[in-house]
Amino acid sequence: MESGDRPEMTRLMTLLAILAQAPVLPAAEPGYAELARRFADAMITQGTDRWGREHSPQFASMLLRASPAELLPDAVFPVESRGVNRMHVQNLPNIYKGNNRAHKITYRGGDVAADAGLYQLLYEISRDTGDTRYAEAADASLSWFLANAPLHNGLLPWGEHSGWDFRRERADYGYAFDGKHEFDSRWPLWDRFMVLQPKPQPSEWTVLENLSRRLWIGGVNETGERLRYGRHTPLFSFSRPAEAEWAEFGMFPRHGGYYIDLWSTALATTVDDEFPRFMLPRLERFITALERQTDEHGFAAYLEKQTFFFNPRQVASLAVDLEAAAERLERRLPRLSNRMRQLAARQDQAIAMSWRYIHPLDAIRRAQANHAAGPTYVQNFLRTADRYLKPIPPRTLGEEVADVTQAGRIPEQSADAIEVLLLAWSITQGPRARTYLDAANARAREAVDLFLPGDSPLPRSIDRGPELLDGSPFPEFYSSYLGGDDLMWSLWRLSRVTAGDSGR
Repeated sequence: MESGDRPEMTRLMTLLAILAQAPVLPAAEPGYAELARRFADAMITQGTDRWGREHSPQFASMLLRASPAELLPDAVFPVESRGVNRMHVQNLPNIYKGNNRAHKITYRGGDVAADAGLYQLLYEISRDTGDTRYAEAADASLSWFLANAPLHNGLLPWGEHSGWDFRRERADYGYAFDGKHEFDSRWPLWDRFMVLQPKPQPSEWTVLENLSRRLWIGGVNETGERLRYGRHTPLFSFSRPAEAEWAEFGMFPRHGGYYIDLWSTALATTVDDEFPRFMLPRLERFITALERQTDEHGFAAYLEKQTFFFNPRQVASLAVDLEAAAERLERRLPRLSNRMRQLAARQDQAIAMSWRYIHPLDAIRRAQANHAAGPTYVQNFLRTADRYLKPIPPRTLGEEVADVTQAGRIPEQSADAIEVLLLAWSITQGPRARTYLDAANARAREAVDLFLPGDSPLPRSIDRGPELLDGSPFPEFYSSYLGGDDLMWSLWRLSRVTAGDSGR
């Protein structure tokens, strides 16, 4: 395949639709759909909140692989002292991604953001089979969360650092001083939130509108003409972080994109007169700040520890959200929409000069949106896909946690590999396409062997027996933070591709 061919770029425009269809190919690998459905059934029957005084349809994000599945014991964080880090759990395995630590994991209940793969699996099973039980379970969980979990300041207890404590019926967070809100990733189900959020009383704002306001107040700092934003917002207060917060943890372009994604969604769907008067001028100032950064540096700035960086992966993520927001607001706010598209394209120009790693799905989305930059993005994407033609190695351990986190593979790695290989299959032809699909099946077979031993329908969190910090064994457990739900969703999608009933 020549990635710059015009027919190839046309096919990219329909790539996600291709994956949603079911092409005719050789017989399906046995069991993938059954495994995914068994997992979904188990989460519906055993994985919802049945702990504490009040039970709810919200899903647990970590469960022991027992029968029935059980919530893990409460995490015990140490008192900080010389040589002791309070961000590592004493009585549970410390299995991290990158340089993350335990304070970013919900141990005591559920994290709706971490469970995004589960929700998408449930909706897809209902869509593909006509069995509405799965979508109804997802709707019930999200409806309960939106009606009961929003905090007094408008934030939601989810994402990095936060979740919902099933035993105590309250917002959960990591160690005792970690009261932050931070988006874990791009949230894919704002459309369901809009449908399921409680209908506000007259003169009140919706859940999404209150969340939008609070993230502006708690995450954005304006001093004169200078605007900076942070990835953290104080979880329980109405205050802004101190200036040191922005200086130390800084501006991450992907989080700027997540804010734009939310704000544009809320603006595009609001029926309130007051909310646009609050949000629109602030969104415009936010875009102006990003334009000024791009004028000065050539790209949206990544600021950490008072130093500016060029981070291609984060800049590409921002560009994806700018494009989506532009499309969302095109009819209502055409001038702002055009500015956002131009700003996204300027990020592409900077990325085209870098061959460093970009998230593969963001690369494909930018190739769809900007044909001029398409060949560069496609080549970047296919280089990533080619890495997955071989078995997945143990994950790379972050330098800051390498001495405490347990080594090995986690389900998220397999889920990512299957997803990327399916996308690579969909945009290539002939033997090369066959190679990618064969590799997706190979990675899936490896994942089943690694993460689904025994009779439990829940995938385990690591490819070996979990251990505590002192090396003592711990029972196997499921974790959405480590990608267990994403793996099962990827197996379902693979089963639909290989067992389809319509032509390619």
